[in-house]
Amino acid sequence: MVPTYFANAISLIVQTAAKQAPPPSPPPPAALLTTSSSLAASLKSSFPDQNLALLPQPYWWWQSGTAVEALLNYGPTTGDWQYEEMLKNTIVTQATATNDFMTIDATGNDDQAWWALAALTAAENKVPQLGGIAWVDLARNVFNEQRQRYEDGANTCGGGLRWKIDYEDGNNGWHYKNAITNGLFFQLAARLAHLTNDTESLAWAEKTYAWSTKVGLVDKDFNVYDGTDEENGCSDLNHNQWSYNVGVYLYGSAVMAVHTKDDKWVNRTRGFIASAKRTFTSPDTGALFESKCEGKDIDDGGCDTDQVSFKGLLARWLGAAAEILPEVKEDVEKIINAAATAVQDGEKTDLGPIESFNALEVVDASLRMQGLGGVEGVIGLGKARRTTRSVAGRISW
Repeated sequence: MVPTYFANAISLIVQTAAKQAPPPSPPPPAALLTTSSSLAASLKSSFPDQNLALLPQPYWWWQSGTAVEALLNYGPTTGDWQYEEMLKNTIVTQATATNDFMTIDATGNDDQAWWALAALTAAENKVPQLGGIAWVDLARNVFNEQRQRYEDGANTCGGGLRWKIDYEDGNNGWHYKNAITNGLFFQLAARLAHLTNDTESLAWAEKTYAWSTKVGLVDKDFNVYDGTDEENGCSDLNHNQWSYNVGVYLYGSAVMAVHTKDDKWVNRTRGFIASAKRTFTSPDTGALFESKCEGKDIDDGGCDTDQVSFKGLLARWLGAAAEILPEVKEDVEKIINAAATAVQDGEKTDLGPIESFNALEVVDASLRMQGLGGVEGVIGLGKARRTTRSVAGRISW
């Protein structure tokens, strides 16, 4: 029998070697560009109205907002701007007459926030304006509405946004304060602060993050739990972990690190990256993996229509964090390089809309990390537009 102290020493050596090992090499950019173009076309082909980037049923309206943002990032990453007019039209039509994305489908603060982030990405990407209101003002309108819904009272857990916007009967998630809603608000505030240098947005980002840690949505090891309930004073947690929850706080923290130049945010970003790696990557293939539900039958806890798209969002925010924060690039490469290889080696044809979306996010994250696309700032701040719009030959080496 191996002595315990000896076994522990071996384990420590193995873990240390794994941490110090260089990241695997990514697939070559030329191959990824071809794959990215194919995946973007596949995603677009799923839209019932080819003039609007809205997913078919049974997918949710919020997922259409994430698809818009995926294609908004595809343009500056690859130099292929063919989807831009469709994306502009989609944002404007979904903004509604009140310019705040309060459609009939915006029942949750998270639903509304996804579209705010899409508009903010259009602003960051300097997408030419359509209509009478700036992209950034659409995002700011949502932020201003949501900060008014933020609850600071002692009977409402001392802070946080509720999941649902309207009370209805109170049993619709009104009392639930979840990680994705508050994480989206945190990221929205951080990105607005960085793009506009608004000190009030910055203060809200700090406040929301602090509340998230206070109630335990984010723990000391940067695990992010699904939510808590104000009916019991947020005294316990739903400990389910989902990849987009860690991703949303990860990228918000990276933006805060860039904007504030405070090392605490760099360390927090690193913590979330480590959390993502240990919880949401396959040890066998390196692919991103929704550990709570992936690989199970739907009747046995398998991923539902929402959950299938979470890991694509994690990929987006991992790549974006590495792009703007060089200090964490190697940590992210250890995840994204392997995930991109898994996509490149896997099936890339006859994919459904969410399979196309997830794969596109991984591939584009890898491309941006290899020097294509964005330069400095936040997720949408990309390279200058090129005069050519063809897929082939748009990258110079």
